[in-house]
Order: sequence, then C-alpha cells, then structure tokens
Amino acid sequence: MTVGVSDNDVHISLDDQKMINKFARQNQKLEEIKDELKAASTEIETLGDCSADVEELSITLDEGVTIPYMVGEIFVLEDPDQVQTLLEERKSELQENMKVLEDQASGVRGMMADLKTQLYAKFGEAINLEADQ
Repeated sequence: MTVGVSDNDVHISLDDQKMINKFARQNQKLEEIKDELKAASTEIETLGDCSADVEELSITLDEGVTIPYMVGEIFVLEDPDQVQTLLEERKSELQENMKVLEDQASGVRGMMADLKTQLYAKFGEAINLEADQ
C-alpha cells in the first residue's frame, strides 16, 4: 500500500521557520504594546476624573487643608494646587509614553507586514498569519 503526499504539504526550510517565529514574536510584542497603551489610556482617563474631583474639592475646602496623594505605596498630604500639578505632570508623562509606544507599535506593524508579504508569497494559502478575533 502506498501513501501519497498531498498537494497541501509544503516544505519549510530553516530560514522559513525563523521568519515564522520572528513574525510570532513581533505579533506577541504588538499585543503587549496594545495592552500597555490601553492601561495608559485608562490611567489618563482616571487622572482626568481625579483632577476634576480635586478641583471641586479645592473649592469647598478651607485654606491650608491638605489632601492625600499616593506616591508609590504611600500617601503624602499636599495642598490641592500641588496635587493638581502632580496629576497634570503624570498625565503628561503618560501621554509621552503613549507616543513612544505608538511609534514602537508602528515599527512592529511595518516589520510584520514585510514578513507577512514574504511568507504569503512563499506559502500562499498554506499559512494563516491573520489574528483570530
């Protein structure tokens, strides 16, 4: 009894496997960047809400009253204006970090597009590089 090789069998060389692995690593890196961007965006939104609350609180508080502001794992007491400044600085840091992350994501997407083009050119429909949604 002879067993025929199907037409769908494709030879994968070591270089091909390296490209596939590189694509997978870049895809994982992109997912991590997306998660970091989402976390930063959520934190910026939270800081905006917090800023509005501090502004409202500063209007109703007596002069010289301090409010707690979390630094690391501890709270420090600061006046409302200082807390507003600290919140704005943190928002600015996060926005700068988001720009860096978006640039990194763009670079990773470009590399993935190049790899995808090469791999689809070689393997056609025998390979699936699309993310499952």
